[in-house]
Amino acid sequence: MVAPPPADPSQAQGAQITLDSFTVPPFPPSAKNLKALTLTSVIPSQTYASLLTLPYEVPTSLPYALESLTLELFSQGYPAGFLTALANRLPNLKSVVVYQQEFSGRTEEQRKDAVEFFRRLPNLRSLSFLDGFVQRGFFGEVAQWVKWNTSDVPGEARRGLMFLEVNYTGTAERGLLEKIQGKELVELVGPGLISLSTNMAVATEDDHGNRIEAFGTEIGAGLVKMLTEEESYPRGLRAVNSTLFRLTLTQLRTVLEKHKNVMVVNVTVEVDNLKTFGKEVLKILGGCASLEQAEIVIAPAAAFTEIPPKDIFDEIRPSVADLNALSSKCSKLSSLKANVMRDPELADFELQQKAGV
Repeated sequence: MVAPPPADPSQAQGAQITLDSFTVPPFPPSAKNLKALTLTSVIPSQTYASLLTLPYEVPTSLPYALESLTLELFSQGYPAGFLTALANRLPNLKSVVVYQQEFSGRTEEQRKDAVEFFRRLPNLRSLSFLDGFVQRGFFGEVAQWVKWNTSDVPGEARRGLMFLEVNYTGTAERGLLEKIQGKELVELVGPGLISLSTNMAVATEDDHGNRIEAFGTEIGAGLVKMLTEEESYPRGLRAVNSTLFRLTLTQLRTVLEKHKNVMVVNVTVEVDNLKTFGKEVLKILGGCASLEQAEIVIAPAAAFTEIPPKDIFDEIRPSVADLNALSSKCSKLSSLKANVMRDPELADFELQQKAGV
């Protein structure tokens, strides 16, 4: 058997580099065609703070053609100026993923640098914050640099994001909402989005009785506003996950009446009337003829907190006739499921079936 020829380094599309300091190593000429780069921090927590004050290095040999950058595990952010230097070398970036870190750091200088990073990426189309935390005010400052902008100032005009994902993992017991800038986060919504995900997922290591929590309907109103007002609403939204925010039925109706062509919907909806909730939700979903998948995360209102979740779920569970009626309106619908705040202990009461079956 003839051994395959060795891979040509110049044909590599992606690379991952671990960093124990803020010195990015030089790249060989053979890396000039790289499209994706992941930088992963292995900086010890004991030395992290001191490294933030030392000189950093971003090599001029960083491949100019890079389109995707993932930044992982930089727990306390970056030295002021580091992110701007990265952006200067990577003006063609279309995708940025921020994973498990305090992206904007803890100082004003770090925050300004993180904002400038996005200002210098006019071609950015996709942004993911995966357990990425920021300082208060950061999202509000960044918003103008990730949305449609027709500025005449060189370097400021841009089309804006098409894909936005903000995902946090944990439970109510962990107090995550106190660390997430929910009111400001919604300002990232812009006209170019076709996919929006503001998601709260249950931590996989939590194996008993842990539900997600979501911002209240008052903060959810801010998301509704951004999704429906003329200046900010996405013109071609096809997928929306808003499980990080509780919505009332009225708010959900307002959003989906504006975005009738959505194909995927994941929403946290507050239950305030057990007798009508199920039918009302299906009626609202029925206005989206292109709908293919839907998840309803049920959030009991304060008046129902003493009622066992199973009883709530059984009360609002739609009948087969209700599902058939929805299927007749949404012929492409293949999956409809519901749960109570994504509590894994309530999996037995999750509804998941093809509509019309």
